[in-house]
Amino acid sequence: MLKFGEGVLGRDITAIVNVVLGKGETIDTVFTNALTKVPTPILANLRDNLIVKPLTLVVPKNTLTTDIQCNLLHGPIQYGVAKSVADMDLDEDLKLIVTVSVPDVPYTNLNKRKLFQYYYGATRLAITRALNDYPSKEKIKKEKYRALHPLVGFRDVRLERPPYLQVALDVPSMENVEYVLESLPPSDRIIVEAGTPLIKKYGIEVVEHIREIYDGFIVADLKTLDTGRVEVRMAFESTANAVVLSGTAPRETILKGIHECEKCGIMSYLDTINVRDPFALYNSLELKPDVLLLHRAIDEEGRVPIREYKDIDRGEKPLLGIAGGVTLDNIEELKKRYHIIVVGRGITKSRDPGRIARAIVNKLGDDIDQYRLYLEEDEDVPIK
Repeated sequence: MLKFGEGVLGRDITAIVNVVLGKGETIDTVFTNALTKVPTPILANLRDNLIVKPLTLVVPKNTLTTDIQCNLLHGPIQYGVAKSVADMDLDEDLKLIVTVSVPDVPYTNLNKRKLFQYYYGATRLAITRALNDYPSKEKIKKEKYRALHPLVGFRDVRLERPPYLQVALDVPSMENVEYVLESLPPSDRIIVEAGTPLIKKYGIEVVEHIREIYDGFIVADLKTLDTGRVEVRMAFESTANAVVLSGTAPRETILKGIHECEKCGIMSYLDTINVRDPFALYNSLELKPDVLLLHRAIDEEGRVPIREYKDIDRGEKPLLGIAGGVTLDNIEELKKRYHIIVVGRGITKSRDPGRIARAIVNKLGDDIDQYRLYLEEDEDVPIK
């Protein structure tokens, strides 16, 4: 038996604990070998000559460069680990290896108390999670689009919680782009598109400029007609999260573009502007795009009616998007059939783009964290 767990607690000082625990030859070998490593790990003890059971090895993750760090490790940090193990009434046949990070902070009574308390709690949390195989696959699936790593500061969204408003920056003016981006309300329902005219004027690097202002999901609307792999890679290297391929491109270009998206780990859109039967095209492709976009061109407005996918089960793949003819009045109806609703001039040409975007988003649903508590809602079983 071999299990793994992690616990992270604390505020100004953070206790990061990783635990490996188990029974049998494997953990015995790892435990014994670890005792010979440099810097030498220490056996967790409540006081001199009183190590805890089950045997627990405390291993520093970082190199200790000061006497204060050595004192913190041998004092409050290892004591917090030892006290946690002693309090949990664990099977004595287990062996535990606990890795800890040792901060470089002043050796004050307050810091000693904080380190003891944080490492005591983080160790209990890590051991409990290890014994209960936390997290579950369901927990990971739920959190993968909600997780916000404290050292990263942004979520890596993959459009797993539709519907979304896609704001098409289709006016080739950087001043207008910046104004619109700064006006957009913070919402998990909003994604941004670097429109084709914008990219033609400023190059694919405009995605990087957008990224400096808006660090969310960005679509590069290249409407690729040739060299599918090359254009997808260019967009990827500019940090785009998705690339738009043209449905009128040669079949080989579409397939190579989708393949490159899969290889790079970004999403593929297939724009069906001027395509007579979008689903026939989709069904004929060996590799499927992530998003099938029904699009009426701006130049067609006034003489070509809005086309819609009829009788579509929105739960089926692919994600369905619609562009052209979207207004505030038809959002309620469109969100029932489409995962992505694209709005361009209705927002970018508005005197108050933020107000229009918020009005649309309010019709789409709650944000991810709107009702979430500040502290993580773990699904651990009660600690013993």
